Amino acid sequence: PHEKDMCFKLDATEEAILDVRKQAHRPSSLEQALTDAFEALDPEKEEEIEDFLKQLDAFKEIPQPEVEIEELKEDGKPVEVKLELKTLPSHL
Repeated sequence: PHEKDMCFKLDATEEAILDVRKQAHRPSSLEQALTDAFEALDPEKEEEIEDFLKQLDAFKEIPQPEVEIEELKEDGKPVEVKLELKTLPSHL
């Protein structure tokens, strides 16, 4: 401003909020490697992801145990259970 009594108001909160929002929602390198989210990668991040992928490939696969399936046998009649109802005491 050219005059002494004038001032300008600068609202930087919106810009700061957008910057923080971008940083808060940026996935980690490991997350990017696991989800194949390679949109905005710099060479350093790409190298880090390659390291993660090599580490993941180095792990041995753990085989799942054999699952035995047992057929349920049907009994001819369903079991009937007789329920007995009791009267409540008067103070309840």
